[in-house]
Amino acid sequence: MGVTVERDGSAVIVTLRWTDRRNALGPDEALEVGDAVIAASADETASALILTGEGAFCAGGDLRAFAEVSERHTPQEIRKTVYGKVQRIVRALRDAPLPTIAAVDGAAVGLGADLALACDTRFVGSGGWMRQGWGTAGLISATGGTWFIEGARRGMLWELLADQPKLGAADAVARGLADDRGEFDTGLDAAISRARKLSAIPRDVLSAYAVLARPKTWPHDSYFDTCADFQSEFIGSQRFRDLAAEVLRAS
Repeated sequence: MGVTVERDGSAVIVTLRWTDRRNALGPDEALEVGDAVIAASADETASALILTGEGAFCAGGDLRAFAEVSERHTPQEIRKTVYGKVQRIVRALRDAPLPTIAAVDGAAVGLGADLALACDTRFVGSGGWMRQGWGTAGLISATGGTWFIEGARRGMLWELLADQPKLGAADAVARGLADDRGEFDTGLDAAISRARKLSAIPRDVLSAYAVLARPKTWPHDSYFDTCADFQSEFIGSQRFRDLAAEVLRAS
């Protein structure tokens, strides 16, 4: 089972379960995750939506799947895939009528880091970490990561691009990319605790706060259009195909 939607108390939890690939997502898996977030958002009694992964949060895009997309499709066709399937997840998080929380237990790299950053708040567990990741693959963060990183601290993007640090819980909190998980060992336990506390507030009030808070943190649709324009050209390039082939041969 690739992705599940379950209730735990007042939280509705979307869990990525492609454990054989550390939850790396190809276009079809991304579409499934977007659908799962939309389904979870329809739970009118939940106080928060938690996005997490089994074994890893999300190790990024599935390189083999995107290499096949690069080989078989034109940049125009690739753009439809980026916008319609991959970006569908972040649009679903943006439109969710309740607070969204990322529980990062394990790796969140590239696309995974972007998905965590797209949530309203994040908790990184003792074994969790985040890395920008996209730049080393010759790609941009087409799901909003650049916007969210620069929103946390102007200029931080260039540090993360240049050094590609592996940000554990303390580093993520220090950079304003995550909340302190407090007494909890895992990000998931901290997220469930946050959802439980939020349940004291009426759901319609929580929904109103979500509507009011996100315009300050989210880019306009035109930003994602521009991301899709860039990314489709990069994924469709011979440079990306050569890099993907080299990595896949070595794996």
